[in-house]
Amino acid sequence: QTGGAQGVASPGPLLAPAAAMSWHSGSSHGGGKAYGGKGGSGGGYSGSGGKGGCYSSSGDSRHGNTGSSGGCGSPGAGSRSGPAPSTRAVPPPSSCYGGSGGGGSGGSSTPRTGSGPPSPMNVSGCTNQTVSNIIKGTYSPTGTNHNKPVYKKEGPGSVSVLMYFWDDRDGPNFSGWWFGPKVGGDQVWAYNESKASPVPPLNGWKVPWDGPVDSALKLTPVSGSTGQSPPPPAPSSKREVMPPRSNSQQRGRHWEDEDRRRRDEQQRAAQDQQRRDDERRRREADDERRRRARDEEQARKQAEMKKKREEDETRRKEQAAALAVRKVIQKVRVATPETYDKLRTDLEEAQATHLEALGSQAEKVSQEAEQTLQQAQKRIDEINEKRAEDERRRIEDEKRQKEESEKVERLLASMTEDVNKAEERVKEAQDAGKTASESALADGSMPEALIGAAETAEKAIETVREVLEQTSKSLVDRQEEMGENDSSRRVKRDVGELHGKVASGRRALDKLASTLKASREKATRKAAALKKEQARKEQFDKHDSDKDGQLNRMEIMAFSKSVHEFEMPEEVLNKIMRILEPVSLDKFLSLHQKVAIAKSEAQARIERKEQELRRQALEAQRQAVQKVVDEADEFLDAAEETLNRTEAKARPILGSRDSRDRDSRDSNTLSATEIREVAAAADELVKQAGNELSQALGKLKKVEDDCQPTPELHDIERREVPRLKQRHARSQVRCEKVLAAIKAAQEKAVRKAYAELEAQRAECVKAMRAFMNSKGKNGEQFFANIDGGAALKEDKFVELLKGLPDMTFEDGEAEKMFRHIAGEEEEISKEKFLEHIRLYYKCVKSTVLSEDVSIRSKTIRRLEVGEVLEALEGPAREEGANVNRVRCLCVQDEATGWATIAGNQGTAFLEPGGNIYSCVKETVLTDGLSVQDSKTIRRIGKGELIEVLEFTKKSDSLDIKRVKGKAKLDGATGWITVCGNQGTCYLEPC
Repeated sequence: QTGGAQGVASPGPLLAPAAAMSWHSGSSHGGGKAYGGKGGSGGGYSGSGGKGGCYSSSGDSRHGNTGSSGGCGSPGAGSRSGPAPSTRAVPPPSSCYGGSGGGGSGGSSTPRTGSGPPSPMNVSGCTNQTVSNIIKGTYSPTGTNHNKPVYKKEGPGSVSVLMYFWDDRDGPNFSGWWFGPKVGGDQVWAYNESKASPVPPLNGWKVPWDGPVDSALKLTPVSGSTGQSPPPPAPSSKREVMPPRSNSQQRGRHWEDEDRRRRDEQQRAAQDQQRRDDERRRREADDERRRRARDEEQARKQAEMKKKREEDETRRKEQAAALAVRKVIQKVRVATPETYDKLRTDLEEAQATHLEALGSQAEKVSQEAEQTLQQAQKRIDEINEKRAEDERRRIEDEKRQKEESEKVERLLASMTEDVNKAEERVKEAQDAGKTASESALADGSMPEALIGAAETAEKAIETVREVLEQTSKSLVDRQEEMGENDSSRRVKRDVGELHGKVASGRRALDKLASTLKASREKATRKAAALKKEQARKEQFDKHDSDKDGQLNRMEIMAFSKSVHEFEMPEEVLNKIMRILEPVSLDKFLSLHQKVAIAKSEAQARIERKEQELRRQALEAQRQAVQKVVDEADEFLDAAEETLNRTEAKARPILGSRDSRDRDSRDSNTLSATEIREVAAAADELVKQAGNELSQALGKLKKVEDDCQPTPELHDIERREVPRLKQRHARSQVRCEKVLAAIKAAQEKAVRKAYAELEAQRAECVKAMRAFMNSKGKNGEQFFANIDGGAALKEDKFVELLKGLPDMTFEDGEAEKMFRHIAGEEEEISKEKFLEHIRLYYKCVKSTVLSEDVSIRSKTIRRLEVGEVLEALEGPAREEGANVNRVRCLCVQDEATGWATIAGNQGTAFLEPGGNIYSCVKETVLTDGLSVQDSKTIRRIGKGELIEVLEFTKKSDSLDIKRVKGKAKLDGATGWITVCGNQGTCYLEPC
């Protein structure tokens, strides 16, 4: 061919990074196909400019010469810009490299397999159906990120799907290729950890991004795309008309072209040789530079080693000199006043001797020596001061001991003198007692004289005892005055002997006093016996009427009646006379005794008779009390039997089950009506048991009253009353337990009846909303079609319920539902109806709120876990993602949009509920929003459930959060505080 061939883009890799790819055209010299680098700011492209090899038309590879750079924005020298030809590009040889265009960056310095743009990619085969619906399709290159291409999914769609690369700036775990709606965004669908790949890998993708590798997900290049040159056109059947040329002109042109080609080859060969020579010289210069650097480094290391050895030797000498001086310093540290001066001289000599050898440590060692001398001098001064202080203390101790010794001697002499005086007084008392005894004996056998002498001696003994006590107290006081010291300890034995003398004196006085006391008591008894003998003689003379020296029967009878107040029976008198007659003065005492014995025997007989009568009466009382006890037992037995029947009847509401009865049920499985019936039957029985316990308690009270005044019956009271009380208490506890269970069951029946109606109401709501959705109507439209928008009467509402396709009602259930919803009113208003069919959802997994039913519609905001939403429309099915969506209102900020109820893999995002709160701290239900201006309806107990009718509002007066709700227990409606202004929480979402 003649003329320059048009440039084409080499195919290159299927997907090359956009920043490293070029696709441009130019012309080359000699008929070759040029591959140039990217142009500069002007946007032009260079042909032979740059280090690009030429490719001959005949297919032979040749090395091209390096061209010069073109001007800014203009084509390179010998090149032209133009569109790519129609012919398919032929891959250039591996020796072709890009040059630098005019004003642009130089070509790549690494071998390239091609310079064309990246090909589109087709994505298919994901096992996750949700992700597959999002990412499958054809992707086209749209830009670059982190020096690698970014691909965007073709076709319509509300969500952009990108395929991009992210480097390790956020860590190696986030580096790789990603599928997502936004470059660098948080939401991603798939991930490939290949970091070296310049294009998206064809396989090895993880779905989800942190899950296992999905082997089914494949990427395939799209063939015949714009990323490659189109195939060459089919040869035309018509021959082009060319102007006639002469053979000589053709041969001349041929030789010119051949000559130009040879010159270009020679020039390129010379340039290659020059380049190789420059490269050789550069390598030789680098080798010489490295050799000099090695020599310099070796010399430097040898010098450093020599210097280090010298420093080590100097350091060793310094350490040896410092050690010698420090040994002397150590001796100075422990110097005494006697050795200090010599050791100080030794230290100064050691410093002078080793001064030069110390070197750099001279100053440090000198400071240590100076500091040690100062410390040693201070220590010597302290030792001298201590010795002086010890000498002064020794002198003071000797003086103090001398004074203490003199004081102790003086006190001991005084104590000895006092004890001697006390001994003299004891001796005088002993002499006085002995004299008193002798004088009493000498006075004859008169006991009165002996008693007088003994009393005089005892008074003298008491006086001496007081003297001994004073002496003993004085010894103790003076011993304490001596104190605890060596002198007092030396005379401790002497002081002990003085105490022993005082104690000996006390014992002598005690012995003397005991002797005198025995003598006085003996004299006293003798005097009493004489006096009694005299009285007996006078009494005998008084009853001896005839003065014959004997008592006859009449005189004895008179004596018994007068002295003993005893009417002596004839048989007793005869017995006494047989034994004692004649009754003279010497037998008068025996008479006295026998009359007293006879009187006591007569009194004993009377007492035995009285005791028998009392015993019989007590036995009658005991039997009567025992009868009352038996009656109390019978009442308690009856009460226990009644309670057994009560507990058996009330077992379902008591929370216990009979393991032997498989058909037994508890209150959780009973209906509200069954719970009421069980509670009523149990209440009747427990009342009967309570009446029987009351009667038993009355009998128990009678037993206590009967036993209290009679001590002999206290044993019955102690034995039976506690037993009966224990039985009564146990039965009473059982009664109270059953009563509490009955009360709880009645309350539970009310709650359960309400809960049953509420559950049925929820089913009605569900059925109504399903019916509304099937008709495509909202709540207001649905209400308007029931009865023309008028309030619903009972018959219309019942007709509506029975017409719902998914609901069935027993007889009376629909009417009961109307009364449950209408409350005290006769009809259901539009507002109450709309409130009845209101449906709430609670967010259980974070998701998004979108503008439309399509999941690809614009996102309004994110929904957080725990948010409550009111359903406005739906649920509706989103066919693209195969999920159910609901149009809802966020009660938190009244944002409206569509949210997904559950994903197509079963992941739940919304669940019905969120409008039920639980009371966690007792509070009140009021009739208005304001706490101060409203009235209390009733108290809300801990654990009660509240259905929210209007969500959180703030009370203007106290700045507290309140909701309007209905108590699940009884349906009471009003305002309740959720959280106080001090942070106290009263209600929490269930």
